[in-house]
Amino acid sequence: MIRKDDCIKLGVISKPHGTKALLLVRLEPNAPNVIKNKEPVFIEIDGLLVPFFMDTFYLNNSETAITGFEGVTSATKAKSFAGAAVYITARHPGKQKKAGINRIPVKGYRVMDARLGYVGLAGSMVGVAANPLLEVEHNGREYLVPLHDDIILAIDDSKGEIHINAPDGLFDL
Repeated sequence: MIRKDDCIKLGVISKPHGTKALLLVRLEPNAPNVIKNKEPVFIEIDGLLVPFFMDTFYLNNSETAITGFEGVTSATKAKSFAGAAVYITARHPGKQKKAGINRIPVKGYRVMDARLGYVGLAGSMVGVAANPLLEVEHNGREYLVPLHDDIILAIDDSKGEIHINAPDGLFDL
């Protein structure tokens, strides 16, 4: 049996999201950078940590994520998880992906484009269902950069930088 002492709290399920048995999870500030769908998460039910495998996970914004669990196929069942804490094992917290698509806090990081160099500061992540976007402030304007492996090249936490390869003309609009 897994114990809370062996886990990291990911967040708390706040409510169902939509009608397809997805759940909105309010993330903890120290939540891991990446959650792998192949690793179980543990939902606290009646004081016990019950393992579930995710079939959906994406950031809605820097404070919440949308997730779905195998075996939870109805909105009624999803609703029964509201208020439950979600944990992952501390031994397998996930590693930062090259592109960092599922990163949590990057607000204030310097955004560096491969061609243009410094283009601005990272803002919040915007929750657009299957197409998450990163707000970037550039020359007094706000731009939305798709969080995609072809665009986000790397995240350097030590320098506070996000390296991107922006589509042609993105910052010319």
